[in-house]
Amino acid sequence: MASKMKVNGEVDVNTFVDQAAGIAKALDAGTALVYNDSNKTVQFYCYNGGDIFMTIPFVKPVIAHGYSGLVAAGGSMFKVFADNKSEGEFLVKPNHAYVYRGPGKIEAVQ
Repeated sequence: MASKMKVNGEVDVNTFVDQAAGIAKALDAGTALVYNDSNKTVQFYCYNGGDIFMTIPFVKPVIAHGYSGLVAAGGSMFKVFADNKSEGEFLVKPNHAYVYRGPGKIEAVQ
């Protein structure tokens, strides 16, 4: 990876936003970086963009509040469901970074 986050452990959202876009560009294909700022631990169910049935998630990472993690699937965009609930659905582009603030509240990091 070309760049690394300059802190260990829990990261505040401002530090994440300052550093995440550069880190996300260096990720493996099919992965994106998500910071959980929802005040609770969330399990993210990730599905390939073309998967219309969404029966088996590609990955199911658990990310605690105040931490970031990788979500992954195939396609130019992929679907992510927070806690596998439809109201928590959002689309993700590989090699981008996002801040998750709760159901329906996802922000791309520029």
